[in-house]
Amino acid sequence: MKITFTPVFNRKKKLNDKGKAPIEIKAYQDRKRKYFSTGIFITPTEWDEKRERVGRQHPNPDMLNIQIDNQIHGYEKIQTAQLVKDKSVSINSFTNLKKRSGSDSLISFITNEIDSNPTITMKTKISHKNMVNKLKDFHKKDVGFSDIDYNFVDGFIKDLRNQQLADNTIHKLHKTLKQYIDLAIKKEYFDSKNPCKEFKISIKQKKREVLTMAEVEKIEKLDLTKYDEKVGIVRDMFLFACYTGLRISDVIRLKPSYVIDNDGYTLDFISYKVNKRVDLPLYILFKSKDSNRSKPEQIIEKYCRNENGKSVQCDHLIPLQTDHLKLTA
Repeated sequence: MKITFTPVFNRKKKLNDKGKAPIEIKAYQDRKRKYFSTGIFITPTEWDEKRERVGRQHPNPDMLNIQIDNQIHGYEKIQTAQLVKDKSVSINSFTNLKKRSGSDSLISFITNEIDSNPTITMKTKISHKNMVNKLKDFHKKDVGFSDIDYNFVDGFIKDLRNQQLADNTIHKLHKTLKQYIDLAIKKEYFDSKNPCKEFKISIKQKKREVLTMAEVEKIEKLDLTKYDEKVGIVRDMFLFACYTGLRISDVIRLKPSYVIDNDGYTLDFISYKVNKRVDLPLYILFKSKDSNRSKPEQIIEKYCRNENGKSVQCDHLIPLQTDHLKLTA
């Protein structure tokens, strides 16, 4: 049995402080009812009960009636789409269908997922939003889930190649798009197979250039006194990463509690990216001819003081923290 949709006024027989009541859309099926808001409020004299329309007493009846008709038409379209697929529609299931259809935009879906996901870093969010911008540039208008098929993905990849983007960049953008379409399928926004899986984009291995020790020493000797102190802190962060082999994501998250002094400094912490323990003896790395402390230890001591012979207290320890570029102990 199909659901019927009709407008109703002042269902609760109660006016607000402005003497108005809401118009709602009643969904009816097999003696079950559900009501959906239109966001329209009018006075009782402005409602034509017989015609179930906004009456001529209202200053803009045609505009409001068109708005109501469009909303009902949208609901009927959702129901018809399910019936075409030989799927039954109940009052309860329609609520979920309506919710999903309200976000038929793939662009809106991905943007909302990015913004609401607390588990991804700001860097990752920026990368994923870059893919969204590429989609907008390609399609020139909002991308609906109904647009997503083999030809769409094929055209998107060809557009990226026409921009002469590197294969690795195209691979990354394609991978991100595939990730969010998979998520849309899981959340039942998209009920087809993921067309991204029909495409294989190879990654080209690149030779990574490394700094020589002579170049590292040049960075050590740079005179940065004429710059803001933050520049010196960033230089020390970079050098510390060079000396220790740590990822910059770990260096910027260093805390005083990670530093242990046992006749030499050792770092003991859980790495950010791979979530594994790091036990790194700094005192054996890049020993200095001019000091009994190694180069990474000297950076530690530049920002920290040892008060009790075991733990290290720091005014700030290298990390890039929000607006100060340093971590307060």
